[in-house]
Amino acid sequence: MANNNEIGSVLKELRNRMGYSQEQISSYLGISQPAYNHYESGDTVVSQDSLEKLAAVYGVEEYDILTCNKPQLQADMAFAFRKNGEVKNLAQIASFQKLVKNYLDMCDIERRHE
Repeated sequence: MANNNEIGSVLKELRNRMGYSQEQISSYLGISQPAYNHYESGDTVVSQDSLEKLAAVYGVEEYDILTCNKPQLQADMAFAFRKNGEVKNLAQIASFQKLVKNYLDMCDIERRHE
């Protein structure tokens, strides 16, 4: 598993690639913006609840965040929802991301059994 600084760097990279602000992500997580900033700076360990929510909103696996598996994170993000305009509800986006990820996983399982 990666250290807090590496995980924080990955979280910042994911957030920036998706075009979200720290305020948007911290609001979605139900924490203050300074508390979220501590995640990205590596000063605080990301809570399990926050990790699950972050993985969902970015359309990636929690394990890949924790291990800083950048190639897999990039591959997963290729299929992630892209905002066009103002973000209204990150919880809805996270739910949609989970549906897409589950669908792609099911397609992959079917291909392996053919």
